[in-house]
Amino acid sequence: MKFPWLADNKKELSSALGILEKDEAVALRASFLVDPNGIIRMVQANDLSVGRNPEEVLRILDALQTDELCPCNWHSGEDTIDVAKEVA
Repeated sequence: MKFPWLADNKKELSSALGILEKDEAVALRASFLVDPNGIIRMVQANDLSVGRNPEEVLRILDALQTDELCPCNWHSGEDTIDVAKEVA
């Protein structure tokens, strides 16, 4: 999987995104999923003491790509929620 990496040496981006830990002057551990139109579809920001879970980010990416309603703990290949059927 290819994805861009960037450096924020001046801390401008992390400050603008609201993930700059001002007391420590470092960015929180954050992951973003951005669609092809530049719209942020997912933000996950953890305290500095908490690591990220790449599998969860990939699960969310799969869910976003379904364009359907996915239930809690959904994984690729599982059923999505048919709202019309649930309401009927």
